[in-house]
Amino acid sequence: MRRPPRLALAAAMTLSLALPSLAAAADHLDGAAVQVNHAADINDVYVFQGADAANTVLSFDVNPAAGVVSGTTFDPAIEYVINVDTDADAVEDIVYSITFAAPAAGTQAYTVLKDAAPYATGVTGTNATIATGGMAFAGLVDDPFYFDLDGFRTFKASILDPMAAVDASGICNTNPDVNFFAGFNASAIVLEVPDSSLATTIGVWAETRQGVGGAQIDRMGKPGINTIFLHTDATKDGFNAAEPADDVADYTDDVAGTTSAILQKAFGYTMGNGDAHGATVAGALLSDTLVYDTTSAANFGMLNGRALADDVIDIAYTVVLDENVTSDCVASDSAFRASFPYWAVANAAAASPTPAATAPGASMVPNTASPVDASTGPSLILVASAVVLLVAAGSALVVVTSSRRRR
Repeated sequence: MRRPPRLALAAAMTLSLALPSLAAAADHLDGAAVQVNHAADINDVYVFQGADAANTVLSFDVNPAAGVVSGTTFDPAIEYVINVDTDADAVEDIVYSITFAAPAAGTQAYTVLKDAAPYATGVTGTNATIATGGMAFAGLVDDPFYFDLDGFRTFKASILDPMAAVDASGICNTNPDVNFFAGFNASAIVLEVPDSSLATTIGVWAETRQGVGGAQIDRMGKPGINTIFLHTDATKDGFNAAEPADDVADYTDDVAGTTSAILQKAFGYTMGNGDAHGATVAGALLSDTLVYDTTSAANFGMLNGRALADDVIDIAYTVVLDENVTSDCVASDSAFRASFPYWAVANAAAASPTPAATAPGASMVPNTASPVDASTGPSLILVASAVVLLVAAGSALVVVTSSRRRR
């Protein structure tokens, strides 16, 4: 029996992208514009309860595979922003703006403004106290994303073979099951603020801008919307420059049409059933804000914030494959801290990459493993069957979603 709400959740849980160069986690290098400067490329957004249950943690990271294909510092020319909506209209009511000085002696000074007023100052790599309550941190950390690439490639091969039945048994039968992303680093910004300064229910998203108040480069709330449902550089860049309040009007057809096409091709849905599920998915995902009840612990499986340890891949497999597969049999390699700033300490990192290594088209390799050939590296990583079908039927899906657009 089909379960529309669970399929909507599956789409929300699906993380990753199909790119010819670099792919990792939810939103990395999701458009042409963000590939110019990895320090402006938002990877993931997290919202969860602090060690003090009266506080909420607001966090995001940039610099995918920091120290390998990205730098390890923040860009002084970029404004890093965390937006908070307190009245469910997908318009920011609280704005935290973070800017950085140029690196000096291995660190960067930074300033946090709240609604354009001074809020906190600090230096990367150390915790800073917010005078009105809470803590701030910015610096290099372990990337918490984890995934068994080889197990998924076995599954993917059966989907892409038109003569073969879909075989999910290989997902959790690779010898051994390995977290390909072990050892990755990123650059994170972490704010812990009192719940009393927010609202009971909030919507959160991050932005990067070209200078304070300048042109928006990237934005993200829920993981995967841009990377999964939009298929051209123009639409991806347009989404990154757009505002959540416009998402329902502007992107419902993209999300619904892509979802319907995936379900029809991968799982044999009729057009009617696929369209119905697509509409449900679009309703669950848009607007692109990460909604969180500040009185509760985060649980991404319930679309309530996102904790660092949430196993997005297992949730996706369980839901997309209707519980026939419940895990990829790998666990997180991250030793999360029990107290602020919560992210795991950065892995032993490679030296900052050369300009050639950061150019579009560079392959990404783990910091703790030997380089891998691009043909087997993360450029092939497509998390769950939805993304596989985007590659397998890329042009067809573009046609489907374009024809459904209501503009």
